[in-house]
Amino acid sequence: MSESLRFWARMRVRLDRDFRRAYDRRLRRDLGFASLLAAANGLTHARLGISISRRVGTAVRRNRIKRLLREAFRLEQRAMPAGVDLIVQVRPHEPRELATYRTALLEHAPTLGALALREPDRDPSRPTGGSAAGDAR
Repeated sequence: MSESLRFWARMRVRLDRDFRRAYDRRLRRDLGFASLLAAANGLTHARLGISISRRVGTAVRRNRIKRLLREAFRLEQRAMPAGVDLIVQVRPHEPRELATYRTALLEHAPTLGALALREPDRDPSRPTGGSAAGDAR
């Protein structure tokens, strides 16, 4: 085994603009306990971002869920699509077993990542459809 399964800092989505890009893409899958969003990142590896609000519970519960999600991503990183940011928006729930989080990522991340890589970026500032003002027919 030549490649480490370490969760490097470069594998984390940290910047607001990267989270916003995933939200704007609207590529989403429901995991029950969370929503999984994806957007192409232009890198050679997948990254994980976790969005969790205080409604989920106390700091202890939120941190436990984040640790389990990061561990699931770390263990399954080779199966994650390269060049994709995966954002997990956590809903209020009791922390589950690690296997539950791993299975959810394995089931949904590859297909969602393939969609993110295939679809061109949508620019919300540009109107879609219709004809341009100077378009003569």
